[in-house]
Amino acid sequence: MWDVADISFEIINDMTDDPVVTVLVQTPIGQLTFTAEPVEDGNVLVARGTHVQDASANAVGAANLMVIAQAVMKEMGYDGIVIEGALRTTGANPGRRPRTIRFTRHIRPAPAYRP
Repeated sequence: MWDVADISFEIINDMTDDPVVTVLVQTPIGQLTFTAEPVEDGNVLVARGTHVQDASANAVGAANLMVIAQAVMKEMGYDGIVIEGALRTTGANPGRRPRTIRFTRHIRPAPAYRP
């Protein structure tokens, strides 16, 4: 599993038109490209119509997707992220929408006080 320190990302403004954004994410397996329509709902970022490119099938996995979400929440100050996938055009089950994925921010407790 990756670590949050292994992840960096950049929002690219000239690859899509408003309201859709493109985010390039650098990971230990290379660059991933995410496109989605971001909507803020309080302290939660909802990414509607999410597409992911540049990843081979099963290359990332659920645990590493969680690490990417944790890196984004840490950097951008969100308490949660909801990923609503777009209709699949290729791959597994074309024409179907993947299930919604929800992430919440992990906050580590402060070390125990020892006088």
